Amino acid sequence: MKDIIPVHKLYERSSAGMEVLYFEGIKERASPLGIHRDDHYIFIFQEKGESNFMLDFKPLLVKGRALLYVLPGQVHHSIDSKNATGWFLAIDTLLVNEEYRAVFEQYIITNEPLSVDDAKAEKFKECLKLLYERFKLIEESLSRPIAHSLAQSYIGMVAEVYLAETQYGQKQNTRPIQINSQFRSLLLANFKTVKSPSEYAEKLNISLTYLNEVVKGHTGFPVSYWIHNEVVLEAKRLLYYSDLTVKEISFELGYSDHTYFSRLFTKVAGTSAGAFRAGYRK
Repeated sequence: MKDIIPVHKLYERSSAGMEVLYFEGIKERASPLGIHRDDHYIFIFQEKGESNFMLDFKPLLVKGRALLYVLPGQVHHSIDSKNATGWFLAIDTLLVNEEYRAVFEQYIITNEPLSVDDAKAEKFKECLKLLYERFKLIEESLSRPIAHSLAQSYIGMVAEVYLAETQYGQKQNTRPIQINSQFRSLLLANFKTVKSPSEYAEKLNISLTYLNEVVKGHTGFPVSYWIHNEVVLEAKRLLYYSDLTVKEISFELGYSDHTYFSRLFTKVAGTSAGAFRAGYRK
C-alpha cells in the first residue's frame, strides 16, 4: 500500500546534501508543504518570535530563542508562526557525525524545543552566518567541503546543548523504547551481513510482527526500511570518501549482485550511485 504521507527527499532540492536558509519575520497560518516526512535531518534555531509545529502528532510551541530538530522519518508540519526569525538547516544523514546521530536518535526520546542562553546563541549565530555565506557559494572551489565541516560544527554544538540540558538519564524506559533502541544498535553493528528483518527479530527474541509494530510505531517506517536506509547511508559514505567502484562497494556491503545493489541505491536515495558521487564531489 502506498504511504499516504509524502516523503520529501533532500536530493531533489540540493545536490550538496544540505540546504541553509535564514527566515525573518515569518507570519503564516500553515506551511504550504503540509504534513510530510523528510529523508534527512532538520535543525531550526529560532532567534525570536513564536512557531507552532506538529511533530509526530504532538503539538510543539517554539517560543523566543530556541532550538528544535526533526529526525528523518518523523511526521511533521508547521501550524503557524508569529514574527519568527531564525535559521533552518536541512542536511543529509551522511553528513551528520555518528556520535551526534547517537545523541539525536537514541539517547533523546522526546526532541522538545530547548531555550538557548546568550553565550550559546552568539556562537550559533556566528557559525550559521559562516555556513550560510559558504552555502551561497557552494559551487565554488572547496566551498562544499568547507560548508560540510561548518555544518558538522554547528550540529555538534546543538548535540552538546541537548546532552547538557536534557535529562536523558531519566528518560522513559518502556519496553517498546528498549526494543527500538536495541534494534538500532544491532542494525548499526550488523547491517553489512544481516539483511533479513526476521533475523533481527530472532536476535531480539521477539516475533517479526511485533518488531515491525514497535519500530514503525516509533519511526513511521518498518524494519526493512531502516535496513536499506543504513546500507545506503554507508554506501554514500564510501562513494563520498573513498575511490571504490560501485561494484566494489556492493561487495563491501554484502551484496554479490551489484546490479541489485545499484537498483536498491537508486530507489532509496532517489538518484544513481554514480550521479550521487558526481554531485557531492563537485
